[in-house]
Amino acid sequence: MSACTHYVWPVSSNAIKPIAEDIDDLASGLDRQETGWIAACQEVREGRCTGRRFANRTENQVMTVYVPIVKGRESEFWALENIPERDRPLVKPILEVIPVGRDKEKKETLVGDVLDFGQKVAERIPDGLRFAVDCQSLIRRHGHPDTGGAVALTSEIISELAYTMTPVFRITDDPKDLTDVSRAVQLHRQGACLRLPWTGARGADKDAKLSGLLRWMGLAFNEVDLLIDLWAVESGHAVKAKVRSAREALAWAARMPWRSVTLAAGAFPKPELVSAVPFDMPDCVPRWDARVWMAAVPLSDRNGKIRYADYGTANPRMPSPSSRARHPKLLYTVEDHWMIYRCSRGGGRGGFDCFRKLCETVMVSEGWPPQGAAFSWGDQHIKDFAQGGGSLPNTPVSWRACAQSHHMAVIRHRLDRFRIP
Repeated sequence: MSACTHYVWPVSSNAIKPIAEDIDDLASGLDRQETGWIAACQEVREGRCTGRRFANRTENQVMTVYVPIVKGRESEFWALENIPERDRPLVKPILEVIPVGRDKEKKETLVGDVLDFGQKVAERIPDGLRFAVDCQSLIRRHGHPDTGGAVALTSEIISELAYTMTPVFRITDDPKDLTDVSRAVQLHRQGACLRLPWTGARGADKDAKLSGLLRWMGLAFNEVDLLIDLWAVESGHAVKAKVRSAREALAWAARMPWRSVTLAAGAFPKPELVSAVPFDMPDCVPRWDARVWMAAVPLSDRNGKIRYADYGTANPRMPSPSSRARHPKLLYTVEDHWMIYRCSRGGGRGGFDCFRKLCETVMVSEGWPPQGAAFSWGDQHIKDFAQGGGSLPNTPVSWRACAQSHHMAVIRHRLDRFRIP
């Protein structure tokens, strides 16, 4: 399967068309003098026609770094743990530390959440995988208790575990948290990551305030990784506006000597929309976020200059307890789209048995990679589930881990071969 030939996602009726047509429409709506976008479209088409998917990376070519923004859940850590060693230098995840849901008998505390995150890091993060840590969700949940701030506690735990991290901050953060970020930079010596939601053109006054903030934090521009966050891209109609924002943001970023620049967006739908997909009827969802990056980043900047970031097989919003999967599902990345497979759970201990059938369906689909189960850790376990065996439990944690592992492998191979995500 090379593209969505149809999809029944909640979009307006005039937007229901093949992705190849969407590419033409988007290109015509933007400046056709942007040769990077036109060439990218040609590369996609040529790659599909000749079947060059998932090829090995070219020798001596500077590759684009992939920055997956992942929720700090067990499933995502499983996927990160099993990134192939050869890919680790080119995958630099941002780990969002999230509060841990506990039973009513156990009180949720900041220290408990940080210790839980530290345990996952110690057990799952492999050697050679550099990562950044975003504590915003913990700060929102717990504030600034007497035990110390979320950034400070997380930084100390990670250091005690003999890992290094890059702390993430925002311009709007509380001064207490910015101070903790400064101390974390001194402790870990990995610089910092500025996560900047793009809200429009920035004037000289805002740039002056930014420069002053970095000086106050003891940071130089070349010690800071800039992540321009376009957040959710929820429809084809939103793509054009996001592309214009991305171009505006990248032009602004080029005026300053950042250590790196990353363009981030997320197009995976909200849990309630995934739950609306009919059972036993796979649905096709375009990866609008990838299309924004392709349109905004010219070929000349795909030599490692502009990094690519997405939210994987998760919506950018933080998950709520009510969003937990009630029925088995498999979220499978195929080139420039996702296929969503769902089935109805049964009763009793075998309630999730239909997940095996979902895996069987994926393995005989056109989206199954030429390398088969060897393509990624997740694909190997999809095969194991399909054959009725395997070492993973048949639970939502495993389903998400398989999906995220396969997704990251697809992105890494597409960046290596085509210079598109």
